[in-house]
Amino acid sequence: MESGRCTLDDFLDLHAPQAYRRTVGHLLLTFCRRRGAIERELARLVTRAPGAKIRPLLLAAMTQTRFQSAVAPESAVSIAVELAKGFHADKFFNAVLRRYLRENVPFSEEPSIILPPAVFARWRKRFSPEELKRLTALFLSEPPFTFRVEKNAGELDFASEFLCNVGPFTFRTGEPGEVLGSRALAEGRVYIQDPAAAHAPAAPDYACVKTVLDLCAAPGGKSLMMSENLTDDGKLTAFDRSEARQELTKRNFACRHLPHRVLTGDPKMLKGAFDLVMADLPCSNTGVFRRRPDALWRFSEKDLREIRTLQRELLNHAARLTAPGGQLVASTCSIEPEENAQLADEFLARHPGFRRVSQELILPSDLSDGAGYACFRREQ
Repeated sequence: MESGRCTLDDFLDLHAPQAYRRTVGHLLLTFCRRRGAIERELARLVTRAPGAKIRPLLLAAMTQTRFQSAVAPESAVSIAVELAKGFHADKFFNAVLRRYLRENVPFSEEPSIILPPAVFARWRKRFSPEELKRLTALFLSEPPFTFRVEKNAGELDFASEFLCNVGPFTFRTGEPGEVLGSRALAEGRVYIQDPAAAHAPAAPDYACVKTVLDLCAAPGGKSLMMSENLTDDGKLTAFDRSEARQELTKRNFACRHLPHRVLTGDPKMLKGAFDLVMADLPCSNTGVFRRRPDALWRFSEKDLREIRTLQRELLNHAARLTAPGGQLVASTCSIEPEENAQLADEFLARHPGFRRVSQELILPSDLSDGAGYACFRREQ
């Protein structure tokens, strides 16, 4: 789901040790969750905004001293001051950060301060004050570590707890280190996934489905779920624009000994008619804000308009590739009406040969992310 905008991954050295990546990743995630309040506090502490070169380091130090416990606050300040010497800003850092620690002003958790302005302006019109506070509290919290137990997985080699069922799919939670180092994961018997992702693959009727196209497949999570519902003679094609991400799809299929086709390119190249087409569309990602809090800070009305153009284009391809009598499922990990209900309405207006079978919007909760889907059937 490529949007051309930077994400948290762009700030992480993919070749760095895992421990380093975890530490830096957690710091960035924490900052994104608290960015509104931290930047507000920085504005209170200084009379003149710090320069662009030193501002990120100062914000990182403010995040680490108040919201992370691996390093003592005083030590974190000392490290930041030492680093600031390279910018000739050590005295400035020392004054600001020592005052920041000394005054220890409580951080507000009001939606108007925590949520990015563009998101707050939109959500305050749509949600009640109570719901807005609930979503804000979720934004500030870390998501649970969840995984799907695959069909015929057998006994797992680690302790876990049942979380929920979504249609035929079972989700559990466990200690991340044990799951990530388990034989079950290496052998493809469990898949790290959020329950919200299962609603779209659970929606179709698989009774007469022999051929499946996953139009935006990488890294293959929804393909795996649909595959479990196919009979032995069923065939699945996993397609995506990204060659790099399709390598993940190939690995996911290979460790499960699945013979599915994996294709990469422009969807214009695709031909044929499929009993089921899954279009897991690129989107604004506003439903996965606990896992990707940067998504809310990247949100803009301009980008939303651009992504909706791409969504409509992909759905037009999906419609063309759906066989008469076949089903088309459009899904997003967004909770914005324009990318779900409105998109579905527009699709039906452009394609009168389809009818809506089901539709659902899943708001983020303690158990799962947010998502949306609509299931259509082609009648002619």
